[in-house]
Amino acid sequence: MRPPDNGKPPYVARVEKIESDSRNNVKVRVRWYYRPEESLGGRRQFHGAKELFLSDHYDVQSAQTIEGKCIVHSFKNYSKLENVGAEDYFCRFEYKAVTGAFTPDRVAVYCKCEMPYNPDDLMVQCEVCKDWYHPACVDMTIEEAKMLDHFVCFECTEDDAKRSQNGFHSSPVSDSDEKVMLFLD
Repeated sequence: MRPPDNGKPPYVARVEKIESDSRNNVKVRVRWYYRPEESLGGRRQFHGAKELFLSDHYDVQSAQTIEGKCIVHSFKNYSKLENVGAEDYFCRFEYKAVTGAFTPDRVAVYCKCEMPYNPDDLMVQCEVCKDWYHPACVDMTIEEAKMLDHFVCFECTEDDAKRSQNGFHSSPVSDSDEKVMLFLD
């Protein structure tokens, strides 16, 4: 929807109802999405560029303020998109505008930095423990991470070195890229 200030990005709302009055003025009842910077606490490092919060803020607007259509995906579906278009956004939180509270109030964290996943940031997955890491958090550039065929995190590398010192070795990576590890109690 068109913002009053042309220098701002369009507002995003979900149309709940369309109705016209006796003079044929079309109105829409909307439920607003907030951008992270419009919420209490503002934008955080883990918020994606296209992230929105579905709020409990409802309003009635003139249909004339509608600029176009966009798609607000679930976080899961957005993460699976091959190509993100200008009309694509995602939502993983609901936002209570008056209190600034979010639902859910907790979200999974990843990496040694313990930040929630940001779909705009590249992450690498350890082949052994399956944890995800930001390249910078494991002393790697994004360019280096993009060229990786395999990645084993520092903790798993250290664990493997300890097993090797005790005479137990992991098997080499096979042609099928499947890593087989032998662990003895």
